[in-house]
Amino acid sequence: MKSTELKIGVEYAVIPSWDYSSADKKNPALVSRNHVAKAELVSLEKYDYKVFRFDSPNNPNFQPAPKGSRSVGYLVKSTAWSKIGDPETYWLARPQDIVAEYAGLETRWAIQEREAKDREAKEQAEREAKEQKRRDALTNEQRKLDTVMLALKTIIGDRVGVRGELSSKNVNGEYLPCAEITFDARTLQVMIEKVLEAREAVA
Repeated sequence: MKSTELKIGVEYAVIPSWDYSSADKKNPALVSRNHVAKAELVSLEKYDYKVFRFDSPNNPNFQPAPKGSRSVGYLVKSTAWSKIGDPETYWLARPQDIVAEYAGLETRWAIQEREAKDREAKEQAEREAKEQKRRDALTNEQRKLDTVMLALKTIIGDRVGVRGELSSKNVNGEYLPCAEITFDARTLQVMIEKVLEAREAVA
């Protein structure tokens, strides 16, 4: 922000001096909540800028900037790193690292976070519906497999080997359970014999 726009006592979104600063972070339209601290401007006095933080404004490292100096910072304080009862953190923020008034950005962030939460809920519901569809398909295929295996056992008995298992098939991009039954040539021969016997009995 411009130095002339700063006001004492106002809470700003400030990029901590010890964090990496980028063009996106400095842009009020792009900056994310986790890229800045909620910090109050303590004074409009220009300090000799240096990367330093302390739990009090009374520290020798916080020195007024020499007249005409271009490397200046403004004293800000924040409770972002404080637990209840702990002192606030003070540091020097360059004007370009004071992004915007926090309250204004809070509105945008709240909307974005609500939209993200809604998207997440929708995606979770879709995942759950997809998983329920898969479970239902699995139950249905297992029921069909059990029915067919029982019928085959009734027809041909245990004399030959019949194997039933569940595999997967691609249905419109989704892999759903599919019942499969495999048997050898001997089993096929017995089944043909049973069919011929049934035809003779009906004739």
